[in-house]
Amino acid sequence: MSDKVLQFPGAEPLPDNPIEIERNDRHCEHGKVSLDEHQRCVNCLQCGAVLDAFDFLRSNARTLQTAWQAHRMVTLKANEVHERVVVLERERKRLAAQVKRLQQKAAPVLDVRGGDERE
Repeated sequence: MSDKVLQFPGAEPLPDNPIEIERNDRHCEHGKVSLDEHQRCVNCLQCGAVLDAFDFLRSNARTLQTAWQAHRMVTLKANEVHERVVVLERERKRLAAQVKRLQQKAAPVLDVRGGDERE
């Protein structure tokens, strides 16, 4: 059956792909930079890349904004936990006092008269 299949003109097999993309899996975070005041540019000291100053500033501004939001959330959570601890401590003291009162109330009564009570 393959003998009956006709190939259209121009349907020859494709040649090997001449384009090859190199992938660099290492991604520099640009953690150490230098600011060149004379040329007004930002250079990464780790990978040597010249960074766009606005993109660098925007990235750092977002990092700072995220850090402040995280700090605010952690502070609120810590305050809530502290308030719960204060309430629980107050409740613990109240319950300890109640237990102490009940233990004193339920103390056994000793008969100090000695002897039988016959009438």
